[in-house]
Order: sequence, then C-alpha cells, then structure tokens
Amino acid sequence: MVRLENRMQDHAWWKQMLWKPSEDPAQGRVQPEGIQIGWDVPEEPRQWRGFEFAEFLEQGMGPGLTSSFVEPADKATEQRLLVLCEADRRSFVLTTEGGSSLLMASAAADGFDIFVTCDGEPPKALGPAFRLRCDQQRRHWTLTSVRCEQCETRGTRMCGARELARMSHYCEAVGEGNAFCMDVELPELREDGRSSVVCSVCSGPEPDIGSCVLSTRRPKWNARQKTLSLDFRGRCSLASAKNFQLEAENDFSKVSLLFGK
Repeated sequence: MVRLENRMQDHAWWKQMLWKPSEDPAQGRVQPEGIQIGWDVPEEPRQWRGFEFAEFLEQGMGPGLTSSFVEPADKATEQRLLVLCEADRRSFVLTTEGGSSLLMASAAADGFDIFVTCDGEPPKALGPAFRLRCDQQRRHWTLTSVRCEQCETRGTRMCGARELARMSHYCEAVGEGNAFCMDVELPELREDGRSSVVCSVCSGPEPDIGSCVLSTRRPKWNARQKTLSLDFRGRCSLASAKNFQLEAENDFSKVSLLFGK
C-alpha cells in the first residue's frame, strides 16, 4: 500500500493536471460570455483547471477513492508506517510516522472491513473501501477492493470487486521450534509498472491473480538460547511470534515488508 503523506502528489492523475507546464488560456479554449464578477477572472489559470478536470473525468481518467492504495510503492524509497491497536483489539489504524491516518480496519464476522480515513479524533471514514475475508479455519485470506476502479473508469454498468492479494498462513518446523509462516500472492506488474487488474467482471469469470509471491523469511533455531531468532536490524523492540519479514520468492537479497512490535 502506498504512503500518502502528500495525497495530491501521490496521484499520477493529479500530477498531469497540477504540475504540467502552463498554457495560454486563449489558445484552443472557449471562454464563457457574460459580465465578469469579482471572482470571475478568466485569465487566472486556476479558473481553467475545473474545465480540464471535467475533461479528464469524461475520458475516464479520474482516479477512484482507493487508487492511491492499490498501486505498487516506489521501490527506491523506504516507507515507515505505524499500526495502532485500539483497546478493544477490534479496530486498527494505519498511520504515517507523522501521525496522519491512512486506513482503519474494523473486525467483522469473517474478517475485517477497511476504510480510507480522514484526519480527526477518532479518524473519520466513508464506507468500507476494502474487505479482508478468511475461510472458516482462518488460514486463507483474500483482500479485495469493494469497487473495481477499471470497471468504474470504463463506465461498466455492473462494477466488480478487484482482488488485491491472497494470503495463506501455516506453521513450519524450524529446528526444535515451529515458525508461523505466510505466503502472499499479488497481481503481477505490467510493463508500465502498475498492478494487473484481477476482477470477475472486467478480467473474466476466473481471473488469474498472477505469479508475484512474497513469503515469510524463515528464522533460524538458536540452540544456545533454545528459541527461534531473526535479525530485524534494530526495528523491533519487543520479541513476538507475530513479528515477521516478507521477501520475494525470486529475490532473497532484500526484505519487501517488515512488521515488528
């Protein structure tokens, strides 16, 4: 998920609109006729941004509410986020290091509902944007976006749910101990660097999620201390079986995700 310290700059769509070179408003534009009032300043570039936004929306190029969270993060930039657990342990808030709320997860009967939040105390949110669901054994999980952005931009009458990830939990014997392990399947990346869309409506009845797999970095058995150990590079301050690191199956040289208490 993408870090949103500056929400506007994280949208490629906003970049095209707000950071493109200025143009002469008189070229190729039809200005409305009528008497100018105090705020009606046709030569002011900001007045014409509204028309450009509308044109982009009509072309189906506007991002959805969840668009900044489903695209891959910049691999060259390390992102540090915090997970805050509420006292009832049924609600969790994902924030930036600066404390800005990004997402809020609320426990449901068969998993979690995840909301895009706004700053506030408590954080405000509009309807669930994502759903994390599990099977009866709670070993297999599926993360989906409630509405597929590709269906919406195409103007599809029946909008599907976009599948973002599949996760599997299991135990694996390591030395004299058992390690909690997890495999994460992600949609493969396209040539433009964006994630492939996995949707039952616009990707076919049985879409394939792809071959990008992350797996838990296995700890080592410490015979001297009689425990499992794994180097977290000083990122964790509390030993816990829930601390984990994920690495790509085809690249063991670096960690893609590190979670620690």
